[in-house]
Amino acid sequence: MTALRAGRGFALVSPTRIDDELADALTAEGPVKWLIAPNLFHHLHIGEARRRFPKALLLAPRGLAKKRPDLTVDHALEDGLPGELAEHVTHVPLQGADRIREHVLFDRASGTLVATDLVFNVTKPEGLVTKLILSLVGANGCLAQSRSWRLFTSDGARFRESLAAVLELPIRRLVMAHGEVVEEHAHDLLRQALGFAAPPAALTAGVI
Repeated sequence: MTALRAGRGFALVSPTRIDDELADALTAEGPVKWLIAPNLFHHLHIGEARRRFPKALLLAPRGLAKKRPDLTVDHALEDGLPGELAEHVTHVPLQGADRIREHVLFDRASGTLVATDLVFNVTKPEGLVTKLILSLVGANGCLAQSRSWRLFTSDGARFRESLAAVLELPIRRLVMAHGEVVEEHAHDLLRQALGFAAPPAALTAGVI
């Protein structure tokens, strides 16, 4: 789960289980105004989060309501972000991958990109099964895009255009659902992980 501050409130991206202590800590910092399911896979604890924060708006991709008829989606991510949230967060839909419908979010104040399943960064996988699965998808021990995206993507050209739009953002920090946060050289490392050529300056500086 990632908490993004927007004005006086917060957006929770991919909410996990929230106990009383965490709920109190969050509300002490400001109201939780938005709950975001950033793709069709990360929605397991959205219902629980909504019961915790009943006044929060639920934002999700079109198609989630079919998977989760128990949820009422207040705003489709395909329509952009609602007012106050859009003032602080940039939203990029990953076009051409309708099987997952992922939307990445960029916090302009901190330069943080929230890329839920776009890349993995499990640098120290634990257990043989985890290592095997990560090896099969090409993401064992490094920042990488899972080979599963080949199955998710139906229009490669549109998908690459979306990735190019993501890389136009001034990314300083990278957060994803699976793996460690990237605190340094986030933009160049993401560019490499997505298969885009690194700029000469980055290569010269030994960033990659």
